Amino acid sequence: MKKRPSTYALLGVLPHAVGYVGGPLAVSRLGRRHGWRRGRPGPINRAGVVPLALGAGLIGWAISSHYEAGPDELNATLVPTYLVQRGAYRVTRNPLYLGGASMQLGWAILLGSAPVAAVGAGFVVGMDRLGIPFEERMLKRRFGETYDSYRRDVPRWFSRRSLTRLS
Repeated sequence: MKKRPSTYALLGVLPHAVGYVGGPLAVSRLGRRHGWRRGRPGPINRAGVVPLALGAGLIGWAISSHYEAGPDELNATLVPTYLVQRGAYRVTRNPLYLGGASMQLGWAILLGSAPVAAVGAGFVVGMDRLGIPFEERMLKRRFGETYDSYRRDVPRWFSRRSLTRLS
């Protein structure tokens, strides 16, 4: 199949919108909204817009990084056929997860929701302990020394050194 922006938009944006927008909104209904008055978020809650926007921006950047690095002939497979090392992937090896975690934090603050905060914390711990190590083993088998070198240069999540990669 030919590489098309619409394919990346659909396969990249849609699952993240469901998981990082629909999910937290649904989970927030399981508890009360702390800090809200008369159906509106309070001043502290509104601060959640910052991590929410940063996370959405990082996910968008990661999706466009995938598009730019992807081969002209796209093979939709579970095991990646190419290793993205540029764009958002120069800053963190897991920009989609980091963006998702940031969005979860933003929603938890904005909605004043303890259930959303708990699900977000579970998401981060689960990805850090189970999901990412599984993916790293798979990428190591697939890309060998290229992946090892990338792994040495780019942090799993984020570090101060990541900021220097932005310039």
